[in-house]
Amino acid sequence: MKFALSLLAALACGSVSIAQIAIPPHASVYNGYTRGFNFTAQTSFYIVQLDLPTNAFQAGDTAGYLVRVNGTTVFRSVGNATSAVPTSIPIVTGDVVDILGNWSPAVPGSFTAHNSYGSGAPFATTIEGVPHTLNRCGWQWDIGDAAYTSGAYLAPGTGSLGRVLVTTSSSGGGGTLATATGYGRGCYQKNASFYELFSSAISFDLANTGLSMVPGGGGYVVLPALAQFVAPSANATSLTLTDDSETTVTLAQPFPHSTGITSQLAVCSNGYVSIASGNGTAFTPTAATLLAAPQTGWWTQHDFNPAAAGSGQVKFEQIGGIAYVTWDNVYDFGGTTAANANLFQYQFDCNSGVVHMIYGTMSSLGGGFLVGYSPGGASLDPGNTDISVALPSSLTLVGGDMAALAMTTSARPVTGTTYNIVTSNIQPGTFLGATLLGFGQINPGVDLGFLGAPGCSQYLNPTSQIIFVSTGTSYSQPLTIPNDPSYVGLVLYGQGAAFTSGLNSLGVVLSNG
Repeated sequence: MKFALSLLAALACGSVSIAQIAIPPHASVYNGYTRGFNFTAQTSFYIVQLDLPTNAFQAGDTAGYLVRVNGTTVFRSVGNATSAVPTSIPIVTGDVVDILGNWSPAVPGSFTAHNSYGSGAPFATTIEGVPHTLNRCGWQWDIGDAAYTSGAYLAPGTGSLGRVLVTTSSSGGGGTLATATGYGRGCYQKNASFYELFSSAISFDLANTGLSMVPGGGGYVVLPALAQFVAPSANATSLTLTDDSETTVTLAQPFPHSTGITSQLAVCSNGYVSIASGNGTAFTPTAATLLAAPQTGWWTQHDFNPAAAGSGQVKFEQIGGIAYVTWDNVYDFGGTTAANANLFQYQFDCNSGVVHMIYGTMSSLGGGFLVGYSPGGASLDPGNTDISVALPSSLTLVGGDMAALAMTTSARPVTGTTYNIVTSNIQPGTFLGATLLGFGQINPGVDLGFLGAPGCSQYLNPTSQIIFVSTGTSYSQPLTIPNDPSYVGLVLYGQGAAFTSGLNSLGVVLSNG
């Protein structure tokens, strides 16, 4: 993880200055219940936070500020205020500030919007490193009762002033934002799913080929087809599916699969077969649909329409312990001729649990295709696999996903704050781990196969190793950054390590950098 320890600062002629702009009281009173204060920016600046007057709120009121997000005014709540305690409000990255400041008496999230005091043309500034234009020349913070039915919380001319904490730039722009950026990848991600997404029918390259999924290790080994297409017999049942429809067929004997045993199959007209209904009838092929499907399924997802005039049908039959589901020259949606016909077949061997996916002549018209398999429930994304390249070798699918060791941070590394460096996806049985820190990056990383950890890479030269006892799937290492300008611009690199046996001979896995 690259931790650029830079304060939200603007750079001007090589120097950075931190300033507090006091907000003077505004003389105006609205209906006798509110007072505002504003200031006019003299130059571009970076907002760090907005502090309210000490007596701006009564205990229990909800503090917050108004912003415009994509043209809609919303209230950013920062929780309940405490009487006589200043409320600091950090500005959210990307907010387009129209009115900074309002209140909510008793009801969180309620507010009354007011225009800012002041006049003049809009001015440009930078909020959390993002250039924006404020709609008015000044900001107002209104304090009072949103319904205007009771006395003011802060009478005109009393109480302490609010202030905006900013960093200023005499040159009027530019700056560096504190960031936490990942690079490289951890080891080892193991997947229970696979897929290939073809963006268009003409790019589908599996016609007249096939693949076989052989059970093993709780998952499957995917091989080039071990079976051939079997033409539906006269005894095959036409399922009379319509456009975007699904039906369920009963098996003569149970079929064992990677997640259990089923005595039925749910067949969707759009090309996929599942162990039960629930995967829907979507016609647009997307990896997200496959990976989030609640039921284990095999997919050749495409927009088919067996109800089209002249189209073939989806057919089902069982012969010798094998269940056959065949798209027997089924047309693409919108297809009107034999050029739209698609011929492919699933074979479910109820004796061995092997699944064959066999493709004949396929249409090059219509939309895209998605070919693959995923067990039921949310699955990790293995990325797009070029099946025709991966086979005639093999793909190995595990019985359950395993995410690679990963490192992230809980927040941006800003001076004067404490944030957490988080190592996650720690595998069960791991007793010890380590947070590695240093100032020398290795990118791209060095593969540690020569040490017995192939596929794991070293992404930094560590100068500090913080050992921790693993008690769960993640560990958070707090890191305090002093409120010292000398830390601005410092770059720190980190990487997580876990002492996990059984994954390689070294007994260690590493995260991304």
